[in-house]
Amino acid sequence: MPAHPLDGTTICALSTPPGRGGVAVVRISGPQAWPVVDALCRGKLEGCQPGRAALRILHDGEKPLDEALLLPFRGPKSFTGEDIVECHIHGSPFIAQRLMECLVDAGCRPALPGEFTQRAFLHGKRDLAQAEAIGDLIDAEHAGAHQLAIQQLGGGFSDEINAFRQALIEYAALMELELDFGEEDVEFVDRDGYRKHVTSLLDRIAQLLSGFSTGRAIAEGVPVAILGAPNRGKSTLLNALLREDRAIVSDTPGTTRDTLEEVLTLEGIRFRFIDTAGLRDTTDDIEAEGIRRAWAKAASARFVLYLVDARDLVDTEGREATTREIQDAAARLSEAAIGLGEPVGVILVLVNKTDLAPAPSNWYPEGAEEVLAISAEERIGLDDLEKRLGRDYRSALAEDRILVTNLRHREALQRTRDALQKALEGLDAGLSGDLLAVDHKEALEQLGRITGAVTPDDLLDHIFGNFCIGK
Repeated sequence: MPAHPLDGTTICALSTPPGRGGVAVVRISGPQAWPVVDALCRGKLEGCQPGRAALRILHDGEKPLDEALLLPFRGPKSFTGEDIVECHIHGSPFIAQRLMECLVDAGCRPALPGEFTQRAFLHGKRDLAQAEAIGDLIDAEHAGAHQLAIQQLGGGFSDEINAFRQALIEYAALMELELDFGEEDVEFVDRDGYRKHVTSLLDRIAQLLSGFSTGRAIAEGVPVAILGAPNRGKSTLLNALLREDRAIVSDTPGTTRDTLEEVLTLEGIRFRFIDTAGLRDTTDDIEAEGIRRAWAKAASARFVLYLVDARDLVDTEGREATTREIQDAAARLSEAAIGLGEPVGVILVLVNKTDLAPAPSNWYPEGAEEVLAISAEERIGLDDLEKRLGRDYRSALAEDRILVTNLRHREALQRTRDALQKALEGLDAGLSGDLLAVDHKEALEQLGRITGAVTPDDLLDHIFGNFCIGK
């Protein structure tokens, strides 16, 4: 059985990546943090001012181990809410390992993954959504993900959820009064006011849920599928965007038989470009499987770059055939996206090879969001394409609006919405306050799960178990 975070023990961990470096940080938290480190530096920690660094010699028995910069804190004015000492030592793997051994010998225990942050949550230093944002901040690999994590860490999302809960708590108290005075047939809840409030709350929840796909895409990387018939220049486009040869380019149809995914960051937004097999009828089982995967990837993508050849559009017959092709593709993608329960991705039609033939003017096939003229081979129009891909996501970040990125938060908001909708249905059906209270309390519980006001132990174990050790 894993130890409970508030079992009275003192924990320690290496909080910097293992290996050789300039500096390593060993963190100690708990009631014995100061006495243990004080013993290692021969009584020269006690008397230090909390929050101020002190240069001390740490000892391994009778021998000096390292000259360390110690940063001590007293609870509750610390990250975990407990006494903490951070030991900034030289980045030798031997020194870090030996210091950890000395701490364990002195009565500390190695920290579990995420245990420092879990203690911060349990001591009320961070709510659950903010604690999860710490993990997101550590994992952020590009500017967009970093900005979303910083926003959530700042508490804006938590403040809104807490405001939702507070208003519902007030109505819950009035519902309890109706239960207490049930025999007297007294109504304490203003039904019309309750309906207006819940309707307003449902509207705001709908806004938060509608932003999930955008927030998730920014955090994880916006998926962009490159689709089209063979020899349209899909692999050439991928190589041009990446500015290196990653995909095999050949005039032979069917060269690309599986999806190839590469990551590219454009102005702080990460994109995951997916090169796919050329779409055509084939009797080759392997190629057919590649085409099936191409449609599957495209159905879940936020953007579909559908390539056509400018040479196929030089006459009316060619434009009509290409228009039907795009309409069929749009219908298939829309049906697949609905089956996945995801929003339909934006289809950008790219008229490629404009270095060989001019792109037709005023040609906007149904099903396409926009038409852009490019030449992947000559890198014509790629700057406009990159700007178009990042436009909506840069705008979302610039607006500084709350974007839900956590799947757990989305599920809790969905369950809150469902419970409140049932409460409204019950209100319209004239149900009594005790029956309304059932769905009302369910909505309260689901909102509480987001910030940690309601925290089953298995939920905490799951969340903090995914953190790195030392955080």
